[in-house]
Amino acid sequence: MNASRVVSNCLLLLATLFATPSLVVAQSTGSIRGKIIDEKTSEPLAGVVIRLEKTPYGAISDANGNYFIANVPEGRYAVKISLIGYEELQLECEVAKGKTLALNFQLREKAIQTEEVQVVADATRQAQEDARTSVYKITPRQSKILAGGLEDIMRSLQAIPGVLAQNDFSSQLFIRGSGPDQNLMVLDDIEVFNPYRLYGTVSMFNPETVADVNLITGGFPAKYGDRLSAVLDVSNRNGSRDVAFQTQLDMNITDANVIVEGKSPFRLNGSWILSARRTYYDLIVGPILRKTGRVDNNTAFPNFTDFQARFFFELNQTNRLIFTGVYGRDAVKILTAQRTNDLPDSVSVGNLTSNDLIGVAWHYQPNSRTLNKLIASWYRNSGDSRFGGSFIDRLNYSQAFLDEFEADSLVSPSMLASFNLRSDSYFSFAKLTLRDEFSKRYDRHLIEMGAGVDAMETIFELLLEADEATIAALRAQQENPRFSALPLNQRLRQSEIYLRSHVFVQDRWEAISKRLYLQPGLRFDYYDVIGKAYLSPRFNFSLALDPLTTIRGAWGMYRQSPGFEKLIDQTAFFDLTQRGVLRRLQAEQAIHYVLGVERWLNAEWQVRAEVYFKDFNRLIIQRREPQEVYRSNYLGGWAYDKRNWSAPTTSIEPRLTTTPINEGDGSAYGIELLLERKATSPQDWFSGWASYALAYAYRERDGLRIPFNFDQRHTINLVGNIRLNDVFSLGVRWRYGSGFPLTPAVAATPRIAPNAKGEPEIVTDPRGRVLFNLDYGGEDNLNSARLPAYHRLDVRLTAKTKAAGINWEFYLDVINAYNRSNVIAYRYDVEDRRDVPNGRLPLLVREQTDMLPLVPTLGVSAVF
Repeated sequence: MNASRVVSNCLLLLATLFATPSLVVAQSTGSIRGKIIDEKTSEPLAGVVIRLEKTPYGAISDANGNYFIANVPEGRYAVKISLIGYEELQLECEVAKGKTLALNFQLREKAIQTEEVQVVADATRQAQEDARTSVYKITPRQSKILAGGLEDIMRSLQAIPGVLAQNDFSSQLFIRGSGPDQNLMVLDDIEVFNPYRLYGTVSMFNPETVADVNLITGGFPAKYGDRLSAVLDVSNRNGSRDVAFQTQLDMNITDANVIVEGKSPFRLNGSWILSARRTYYDLIVGPILRKTGRVDNNTAFPNFTDFQARFFFELNQTNRLIFTGVYGRDAVKILTAQRTNDLPDSVSVGNLTSNDLIGVAWHYQPNSRTLNKLIASWYRNSGDSRFGGSFIDRLNYSQAFLDEFEADSLVSPSMLASFNLRSDSYFSFAKLTLRDEFSKRYDRHLIEMGAGVDAMETIFELLLEADEATIAALRAQQENPRFSALPLNQRLRQSEIYLRSHVFVQDRWEAISKRLYLQPGLRFDYYDVIGKAYLSPRFNFSLALDPLTTIRGAWGMYRQSPGFEKLIDQTAFFDLTQRGVLRRLQAEQAIHYVLGVERWLNAEWQVRAEVYFKDFNRLIIQRREPQEVYRSNYLGGWAYDKRNWSAPTTSIEPRLTTTPINEGDGSAYGIELLLERKATSPQDWFSGWASYALAYAYRERDGLRIPFNFDQRHTINLVGNIRLNDVFSLGVRWRYGSGFPLTPAVAATPRIAPNAKGEPEIVTDPRGRVLFNLDYGGEDNLNSARLPAYHRLDVRLTAKTKAAGINWEFYLDVINAYNRSNVIAYRYDVEDRRDVPNGRLPLLVREQTDMLPLVPTLGVSAVF
């Protein structure tokens, strides 16, 4: 597809969208805005319900206590303000044409009457008419104070049922048997491909600027598409309109976060907010390691810089403009110092990753029942990486042997086998989006529809160079069924420009008054990159058994188009540069079945149970093709003498290649239980939850069914936040997970590679000793074992005070408080069995690699 076709299609869609029926003449209306705070503490109150009695007009206050009711017809109204745990307020007001009425309130806390339970939808409670299943909401405050969460949105979501963490070092989300490439990430109605910072350690979402976080772990409606598993929808907040300028500073041992905000200048009706984050531990640790000679003077440790901006303008009673901007950079440059008298291990790593976003949204709301959102955005995720190194073959030389080697001045490093590897890669995933979404509420219907087009440009380049010793090791490794094929000593480049477009419609119908809500939906997607179109029907329902009990269910078909912007998150490499390979592929597919029940025990306590089944098919996997495989039999004696092995033989067997095909299937199913106590006011002494998930996840190919790499059978999360007094609060989190699947090595076999004549030969090191590879057995050994169970306790103590007109918050966060050794992987050494006189096959020695030990962190936040 050429660029002119992309532009013409975009212009055609733009003309269509501007002709939408939502552009109608505004009525004679005004608006109401204000802020609601706690009378005693002056803390903003979220989730306050503001209603204009006997009208459909109302609002719910956000995390900063702000609310806004637009397009209210001029006249006199009775206003009711309510929040569980506070005394209800009622008053009268008058709305004038073309004016904004400011109404601020202070609510007084009251004792809750538990005999009569009343549950009101707020920022964290799902309304009974909301037919979506598997919806989890967290507030920015919950994310900020979660023990061990590093004040990170995505790490906080790892405490939700059905969501797993890869390890202690990653913020990626593995949801209900799916990988991170199958999750849709949305920021301010704009899809982002890479929502991470610091190479996945933390996310791009700043808890100090976020207003709303919604995670849908299954059964999501038709407005979302091109992903198989889950949706994370995050909205940033508007800046404060209370002051012209306000500053907040957050600092901990790794990074700093500065937020400035205020109302729009020059009498503009609106607000602005800017944030800047940067790590600075690299500025502290780097000079120390350079001074000690551990690294080269030109080394820069992993770091990230992040700037985000949001400008909100209320043009009049019916029109609002929102501008969003993100600038993110992750960088690393490591050069190990040159050494003269020990092992030839050296490494050079350089990387610069960029995440940039510009978006503008026009919200048109002629009345409280109608909303049209037109969004235009540009997003690019790119990265430039270089890697080079020389490494000792540590599989064949144990650490004890290397220690003896370094102590012996009579031997040379050239006597050891080593690898030399170099790679250069570059990727750029750019997306220009134009999308319109329209919603209209009738007496018993909420109709939503939308259309959008993405002009995509993906560029991917890779060069992976290896010396003969490295090629021999990797070539021999292909005998193992767990080996993922790699392109060696060839330069790959793919550049594609194509369209991705969609249309959706969904209708939430109140079939039985305040009892049964049905939401059918239909989505059409066209993926120009593969030249194919798909229809995806969806259906959700919500049944209110009584005001406290709700049953929800969902069924739907979901598609995911192929592309490097998704496949780059997988552990296997796929070569999409092969001629015609994309046109032969189809979209991956999943079918979701979800059924859940929710019950409020009283105004604070909620219990939820949900069962789910996901059926995956047409998953993209590496194709197997016939290849030469070498074998040699042990004849007895010292195994490091190649004469004690038979002459290598050659056979033809199927092995993985880098060619992608749609021949993978899978399934994921389980049950999730949640007991949660929600805080009803800032004075509440306790909030938190306990959850348990029983889950099964499998992948299938070529008639083989194996556990998914992140199949965790049992998962428990215990989260609590305790308000000790007006100053101190205590947060705790304990999590348990049964071990992830593991493919264990079963033996060591001699390394075999073609010699100069092209004949298979056993490989030896410069001293003539046989070199070995790990043997992971046949396909029946894939993921046949498990890592040990994971569990960790995190504790956070927070102190709040006010001094010199500044609101201060100090915290001590202790990660892994009882210093549990959680295993992330195993490393193997092949050792000479000198104690066995008759048969001397090498011994496999397994050593574990652990995740985070006990780590205390300190931090401070100041708002002034």
